[in-house]
Amino acid sequence: MNFLEEQAGEYLRGAIHYSGDEYVSLYMRDDVDALYPPEKMEELTEYYRRENQSRTVEEPFDLGTNHCTVNFYDDAILFHFTQGDELGTVITLEPEAGRDIVTFITDCLEQLHYNSPQEIPRAPNWLKG
Repeated sequence: MNFLEEQAGEYLRGAIHYSGDEYVSLYMRDDVDALYPPEKMEELTEYYRRENQSRTVEEPFDLGTNHCTVNFYDDAILFHFTQGDELGTVITLEPEAGRDIVTFITDCLEQLHYNSPQEIPRAPNWLKG
């Protein structure tokens, strides 16, 4: 968690990690936590599990593995990192954090690959080196 707080600072809204049948809230800012009761978090987590499974289908173009999707909303930037067929991490930031998105994504991928219990399958060569 220190990594995200250091990287995102005041812009960090929330972060969860999910597996096949559960999720863990890694961080949730108080005002964001108030918006999402447990039943809503379960619903959102299920949505990201399904999205993760649909991403395992081969893309129609040859660009390699999709490691992170980024969605820009009115009130947040949402990052969905997939870490295999049933594992993923979702991080939300304030929209103002959008200045250095590529650096943030790369730093998160490195953190997930090298400092979490699971590694990123099919990690890109630029991440390994």
